[in-house]
Formats: sequence, C-alpha cells, structure tokens
Amino acid sequence: MSSATVYGVHSEVGVLKKVMVCAPGMAHSRLTPRNKDDLLFDDVIWVDNAKRDHFDFMSKMRARGVDVVEMHDLLTETLELDEARNWILDHQINANEVGVEFMLKCAPTCNRCRRGSWPKP
Repeated sequence: MSSATVYGVHSEVGVLKKVMVCAPGMAHSRLTPRNKDDLLFDDVIWVDNAKRDHFDFMSKMRARGVDVVEMHDLLTETLELDEARNWILDHQINANEVGVEFMLKCAPTCNRCRRGSWPKP
C-alpha cells in the first residue's frame, strides 16, 4: 500500500500548506479593453502594479510558512525532463495553434514534428 501525498482543497477555512501561483506577465500585457471580457477580466490591469502586489502576496504567504510554488518555475523544471518535454511537444503543440513554421523549428526535439504528422491548416 502506498502512502502517497493526497493533494487538494479539503477545507475553505483550514491552514494553507502549499499553493501554486502564476505571476502576472506577458499574457496580462496583452489584455485590452476589447478582449478583457473574453478573457474573463473585469478590467484592464496595470501589469507592473500587479507584479509588485503578486510578489508581496507571495512573500507574505512564505512568511507564514506556506510552500509557494510558482507555475513558471514548475514548467521550467518540467521541461528539463526529456520525457515530459517530448510529451508536451507531441501532445499539446499543433500546427493550427502555433503555425507550421514553428512546428518545423521544433522538429529536432519533437517526435511528431520529425514525422511531419501534424494536422494540416
């Protein structure tokens, strides 16, 4: 029998032990009054202020003993693993989303790109 850690939210008032966050970045810089509703934002945000507030919030959680995991760091660590990187390239990247030119550039590391077996636009 395995004693694997069970992750999840089991109480809305319990002690927060670990949390994954995503810092504001390039995606937020692309937010405009025209696309904000489609992206489920109430308003356009000031990205520099949001970055500062996010860092402050992370610092306060860490000061209270919360293990804060940043999504971009987690993705970077994941992509360093050959098996994980190949799975992402083989299953999540497609020519309709990123274009054939990108697919050809990633061909040296992507099995599907090397085979040329992506959906044609």
